[in-house]
Amino acid sequence: MSSIDMQHIADLAGVSRATVSRALNDSPLVNERTKDKIKQLAQEHNYVINEAARNFRLNQSQTVTVVMMTDPLVNQQSFDPFFMEMIASLLEALAKSELDMLVSHEPITDATSFRNSRIYRQSLGLIVIGQGQGHEQLNALANDKLPMVVWGVPTQGQAYYLVSTDDKQGGKQATQHLIEKGCKNIAFFGDKSSADSGLRYQGYRAALKEAELSVNPELDVTVPFVTEQSKNAINQFLDAKPQVDGIVCCSDLIAMSAISCLQEHNLKVPDDVAVIGYDGLSFTERTSPPLSTVNQDISQCAYKLVDSLVGLINGKQVENTLADVQLIERKSTQRN
Repeated sequence: MSSIDMQHIADLAGVSRATVSRALNDSPLVNERTKDKIKQLAQEHNYVINEAARNFRLNQSQTVTVVMMTDPLVNQQSFDPFFMEMIASLLEALAKSELDMLVSHEPITDATSFRNSRIYRQSLGLIVIGQGQGHEQLNALANDKLPMVVWGVPTQGQAYYLVSTDDKQGGKQATQHLIEKGCKNIAFFGDKSSADSGLRYQGYRAALKEAELSVNPELDVTVPFVTEQSKNAINQFLDAKPQVDGIVCCSDLIAMSAISCLQEHNLKVPDDVAVIGYDGLSFTERTSPPLSTVNQDISQCAYKLVDSLVGLINGKQVENTLADVQLIERKSTQRN
């Protein structure tokens, strides 16, 4: 292999070292003809940029930190399948942008302390998953030089860039789907103190109102995200033998707990009670019965988060994103 360096490539191409560097990094500052010439010379001479040395010289990290803003008030856990699928999708999207990923499981509770942390100093940018109870802290970080994009819900006074899905519309779609299947006594399972669940509940109420169905407080059930706690809440509800024929669940994990508890109470899904989840997690097509769900397209959202962050890193104008959701019908709601 040749020991040729960047200066040799520059001399052969009749350009500066800086132009060679820009061309090999696909900079838009170099025209395509020059870029192709330099890449061809580099290939012919087996020249590859030493990324470690380059980053050292530039004193620039290529690591994006993903911060998990789990909400302790609703017992969210970082090992929730939703978070795991989001992390996997972010890893794939960042790799395609030739960026590394560091995951922090510690929510940002104090902006000043976070600014002084090693994570902050060594990151090229931040992707924050969820707002938890940290909206004000995220606002405090929004005007920093460190680029940041947040996955969450639109919030009044929000100063940071946001990627989100339409939770209210998703809750409405899920409820309308059960109404179309003939359900009239539809329960809502979730914790409305969580911002996204609160919006899904608004959609649930809106769908009932449009169908001229009453909102029964007894069918509004606070169900935590943690599996064992969710099962306790659901079993307590079912032990009272409520009149219910459909359940809108705020997550696929809660829906799985609901199906398990219904089966333990000798109730058939979907013949006795139809169940729909939320998130569109990959395991939902393999459950028994396969679970209908409101799909947020986690992979697409992860790529949008990365695209927005890369745009900010490159000094581009970035807009907030509110993506649509898609209802996926499976056997858990296919009533006779």
